[in-house]
Amino acid sequence: MNISGSYIKGVLLVLLSALCFSISGTLQALAPEGSNPFIITEMRMIIGALFLYFWCRAFKKLPHSYKDLPWKSLFICAIFLLIGQLCFFTGMANIGVAAGAVISIGSAPIFAAIISRIFFKISPPKAWYAATFLAIAGVALINGGDLNQSRLFFILILLTDGLTYAAYINFSSKLGDKLDSDAAVMLILAIIAVALSPVLFIFPISWTYSSLNGILVCLALGIFTGGMAFAFLTSGARLVSPAVASTLCLAEPLGAVCWGIFLLKEDASFTTLLGITSVLLSIIVLIFFAKETKKPSNPKAQEIPQIQSSSTITDV
Repeated sequence: MNISGSYIKGVLLVLLSALCFSISGTLQALAPEGSNPFIITEMRMIIGALFLYFWCRAFKKLPHSYKDLPWKSLFICAIFLLIGQLCFFTGMANIGVAAGAVISIGSAPIFAAIISRIFFKISPPKAWYAATFLAIAGVALINGGDLNQSRLFFILILLTDGLTYAAYINFSSKLGDKLDSDAAVMLILAIIAVALSPVLFIFPISWTYSSLNGILVCLALGIFTGGMAFAFLTSGARLVSPAVASTLCLAEPLGAVCWGIFLLKEDASFTTLLGITSVLLSIIVLIFFAKETKKPSNPKAQEIPQIQSSSTITDV
């Protein structure tokens, strides 16, 4: 069993991203009255982009020239995330968190494997199948395994969220060596913030600055679930296959349940604890039994199809 240091680093980075993402539900629960999911998302994008700007500036990670950056790839990654955000909130509002999480988060690893195989000629390691089964089963158990309230249209909406999330993981990992991963995420979040800016004139925003609680919630959402989470995810996705990365992201519901138990004093049922154990087992399988995927012999298979600029985008 040969496990490289870069693979372990990638696994840890993706797990850190899942940990950061997992606290978003708790932070929304702690947000002041009058908070809105769309304003929360916009604050998350704005503050996340600003945090990463100062981070990149402090550590000299900002690009020397913005002219030759892979803008087409950056915009496509931003579109994936933006569509995913809108589908996520729409589906969750009509189906509920329990069923929605199983459909949205659970479908992402499957879509990631399909996209990797079709566009990049990369097949997932054999252990991925067992790990994905354990992780999806665990997410279903964590959420009670209840899909009875689902409706076809909103199932498709949530599947679209899983698809766009998987696509982001695939394509963001191929952004190239001209751009540091932190700087790439900074630009992607900034693009989304600009695209979503009209919501600032549609929904009330006074709760974001009128109380210390609102300010702290926005800062935590932007720094931890925005800037840090997406930066960890994008960096980690460059070191492991997209299929493995998306399966590791299923640790997010596990983290959300743990935050709920320890911070919000929520009860933990036997099925919830069983689900947590199943997700943990899937992570162990990926760490110790998922061999790294070999690069395709044709280097062009690693390039992002249909979104190349004049400069070559390589796998980092």
